[in-house]
Amino acid sequence: MRGEISTEKITRKRLAYAIVAIFVLGLAVGTAVFFWARNKVQDFAPMARKRIIQAIEDRFDADADLKSLTIKLYPHPEAIGEGLSIRHKNWTDPQPLIYIRKFVAETDYDTVVSRRNHVDLVRLEGLVIRIPRRGPSLMKMGEEQGHEVDSETPGQDRTQFKFLIEKIIADGTQIVIEPKIEGKNPLEFDLQKLTLRNVGPGRPMTFVTKLTNAKPPGLIDSQGSFGPWQRDDPRSTAVSGSYNFQHADLGVFKGISGTLSSTGKYSGVLQELSVDGSTDTPNFALKHGGAPVHLVTNFHSIVNGTDGDTILDPVDAKFLKSEFICRGGVVRQQGDKAKTVSLDAVTTHARMEDILRLVVSGKPMLTGAVDFKSKIVIPPGQQDVLDKLNLDGSFKIARAEFTSPEVEHRLVVLSDRARGISKKEEEEQPAQTVASDFDGRFRQDNGVISFSTLKFSVPGAAIQLHGTYNLRTQAIDMNGIFRMQATLADTQSGIKHWLLIPFDKFFEKDGSGFEVPITITGTRDHPEIGADIFHHRFTIH
Repeated sequence: MRGEISTEKITRKRLAYAIVAIFVLGLAVGTAVFFWARNKVQDFAPMARKRIIQAIEDRFDADADLKSLTIKLYPHPEAIGEGLSIRHKNWTDPQPLIYIRKFVAETDYDTVVSRRNHVDLVRLEGLVIRIPRRGPSLMKMGEEQGHEVDSETPGQDRTQFKFLIEKIIADGTQIVIEPKIEGKNPLEFDLQKLTLRNVGPGRPMTFVTKLTNAKPPGLIDSQGSFGPWQRDDPRSTAVSGSYNFQHADLGVFKGISGTLSSTGKYSGVLQELSVDGSTDTPNFALKHGGAPVHLVTNFHSIVNGTDGDTILDPVDAKFLKSEFICRGGVVRQQGDKAKTVSLDAVTTHARMEDILRLVVSGKPMLTGAVDFKSKIVIPPGQQDVLDKLNLDGSFKIARAEFTSPEVEHRLVVLSDRARGISKKEEEEQPAQTVASDFDGRFRQDNGVISFSTLKFSVPGAAIQLHGTYNLRTQAIDMNGIFRMQATLADTQSGIKHWLLIPFDKFFEKDGSGFEVPITITGTRDHPEIGADIFHHRFTIH
């Protein structure tokens, strides 16, 4: 029994020694493998850096510089680079085409062993893409050699070195596009979120982004495709996609208010995009104007991707029962930091009460169908839109009616007298209204409308005026000619009629029974209509 115990103890000791030996051997081998792998990784880092720079230089036809590169194999192969600058060959722009403060590229062991040019994921920090104004063509042969490149159609991708990245995450990216015209400010985009997929030569990459919009403030959600990247002319790189912009506060623009939403699609190249979209502002208003209206627009535009200048052709704007068709642009003038809106607007389906409701507070003074044509210019500046809005156009209003009982009564009296209906005969008639026709040519500047001509007619009478109307104070200052069908004597009855007959010949002119100079002053709600007869002013009540 004692011999068996001793044998068992010896066996256990041998087994323990064997386990310890195996552990020590494994530790020694593992340590050796670790230091061998570390040395191999350190040896591989310069080669990896060379391959990365080679791929970048071939992809962008550029000179690349990478300040540092660190390679890790655990828990998965990973490359960490800092200070990557990419400068287009032979371009004199002082800023790099692309700068990345830091990147982390992740792949798998099979890719490392097989040396395939494939990366699963790249995370970028501090990415800045700066598209220069223009650059000379780098073609070695042909008519384009040495000439400036400026294309509105996608170019050709001549990348030879194939390198595919499955996914790039580049939140906080900044894109700066220099304008084609010197002196203009660059166009800048801040991408709060950006994810790119299938990034490689000869193919477009897909993207999803959240773009920060400065004015009106908000985030634009967009997705689409970009590329393939054009080495000779980055501006001719194709781009297409859709966007969604919600809850934008228009109150940042002085003089207007409202909450805007917009959706649409775009396509083209970086320097020229075609955009089709719509906007919906249920509470659009002029801050010092009238009541809010529900404004809806549909538009087609061409956007200069280098400076943000936009050509609008057309914009179909609708509110209440009115519709306007506008064509023009939103362009930054030389030396201006902000853009000027310049449009040609026309309508044949509008109501005067809709326009007045938007522009003037209170009950609209006039109703009726209106034909409108005007040049609209809104220059940059801090003034209210109503003050800096410039108009130059014409309008016609058919069968307009005034909403003020006082004004309407005066027009009835005017029409009756013009047709030879005396005051006594007027009293015997039932209450009535008259329809008026307007035809005018106008300009607006600093909140004041100036009429070079304003023709106004009621049954039996016509007035031709010129003068001003102040949109803020509602003050009227008009002068012109009043003509009517009846003679001066016909406007009276009884003895007055016979006494005035000798004077009719003094006021008859060009087929009218009566013509005199006339003035309209006062305010919108309380106008004063006067006539000058024999150097005496008479007020029409």
